[in-house]
Amino acid sequence: MAIAEPHMGSFAGPSGPQSKTVRAAGNLLSAVFLLIAAINLMGFFSVESALQMTHGMAVLFSLYLMGEIWLYLRRSDALGLISPLVLAILMHFTMSYLVGITASYFEPYVLERHGVWLGDLDSHLAKTTALAMVAAFCLIRGYNFARPFANMLRRFLEKTPQLRRDLRSDMGVMVSVQVAYLLLVAYAINLGVFGLLSTPESLARHLSIQQYLNLALAAGTLSYFLLLLRYYEMREQKRTNSLHAFLILMLIVVHVTTGAISAFKSQIIYPFVIAGFAYFLATRRLPYRFIIMGAIALIIAYQVIDPYRSILKTQSSAPASAAEAAGLFTHAVANREQYKRVTDLTRTEEIATRFDLTGMTALAVDFVEGGNVQIQRRYEFQDSILLAPILAFVPRAIWRDKPIYSPGIWFNQEVRGQWNDTRTSVAMGAIGYLYITGGFFALVLGFFGFGMLQSIIFEGFARAGAGGLIVFLSVASTLALIPTSFGPAITGVIRMLPVAFVAQWILLKRAPRGAN
Repeated sequence: MAIAEPHMGSFAGPSGPQSKTVRAAGNLLSAVFLLIAAINLMGFFSVESALQMTHGMAVLFSLYLMGEIWLYLRRSDALGLISPLVLAILMHFTMSYLVGITASYFEPYVLERHGVWLGDLDSHLAKTTALAMVAAFCLIRGYNFARPFANMLRRFLEKTPQLRRDLRSDMGVMVSVQVAYLLLVAYAINLGVFGLLSTPESLARHLSIQQYLNLALAAGTLSYFLLLLRYYEMREQKRTNSLHAFLILMLIVVHVTTGAISAFKSQIIYPFVIAGFAYFLATRRLPYRFIIMGAIALIIAYQVIDPYRSILKTQSSAPASAAEAAGLFTHAVANREQYKRVTDLTRTEEIATRFDLTGMTALAVDFVEGGNVQIQRRYEFQDSILLAPILAFVPRAIWRDKPIYSPGIWFNQEVRGQWNDTRTSVAMGAIGYLYITGGFFALVLGFFGFGMLQSIIFEGFARAGAGGLIVFLSVASTLALIPTSFGPAITGVIRMLPVAFVAQWILLKRAPRGAN
């Protein structure tokens, strides 16, 4: 069954007056940015604040992002609300840089903890915030620069019969993929390569099949999204009943449980994010309930994942089966007070420090400007970006010495000085990664190019039809979050695009003859 006809027209591009949904979203986002600006303005004028310059830069940054989103939404349709440009402004720049600075007005420890490494903390953080503003500016300019090329690609794809036009999936195939997904999760746990249940030895032993396992797990996430989308389409047409609702609830519970067993907090939240995407595409209404549920899931994740991780650390080996992993998780939840991580941080501080990248990025920038980056390390970072197309498609069976770029452990050891810690990976942000790659020039060029990539995939693929939307959604999280591992992230996007294109051709039904 296809999406209702009024919704299909918005795939092609913005047209007509701005919808109520877009106006409501614009007003909500403006209110959020104004609130952030107001809090940081108080920090700027507070004589007790040790970070007045940083708060001042945060005021300018929040107002700048508000203006850019307002200009984009002014010319956009409802589909533009899931543009990677909008999502990156919210999920990368706002969450990773503004949230931490804003929270530090109430909980100074969020940023003051970086004073151990940075002398003049305020000036370092203010400079980093300014660099984040430059990065956002370059990203948006790159996105707009590539739109004419993206429109040309869209017109070409609209004539391509291999790109499905309607989001009509085969329910039997979708359910089968879900069953295969759960079996694959159990298999990955047994191999010792799933989430934090993995071990370095198992990862090294099964390195050659990891990317294929990741692709297969991504197919399970895609089928989860398509099943939810189908349900909300049917509900809009009043064709669902209580049994459908119960089965969908169980589907969400299964994916939340799988995410919890992986021991990553984010994987508990993602099922609600995906459900929100499906609801929005089917109804073109903001998924307020899923936003609230995602926020609640975040709070619960902090209550249950830390005890679970504590138990995993005490184990001499990783769980040998999915049943054992589930048993450990249940035990951790039931005895969470016993295994709770001992910390002096408040819950607000703990969550805010998890989101904040400002301080870590400042460490990377200071490391570069102190002349501490070895030329060989810089070449490795550059190669991870320049060789992305080759790294994406040349298998390890052919390229035996194919490099693995994992900057998080290096950053923790060499930049933060934690030499005895051989396992902890610490994010420095894409800004820090690019600054190490080639300073300010690499920062400008990298974000400009990433903005072009976002535009090509969204304005070119997502607006060309339902199949193109699937292609976009397969890489949407990378385009929105802009991970620290900038080069490997580009490699992952390039590798996923042809796989997603084939997947949409297989999983979606061909439009009936005579259909528009």
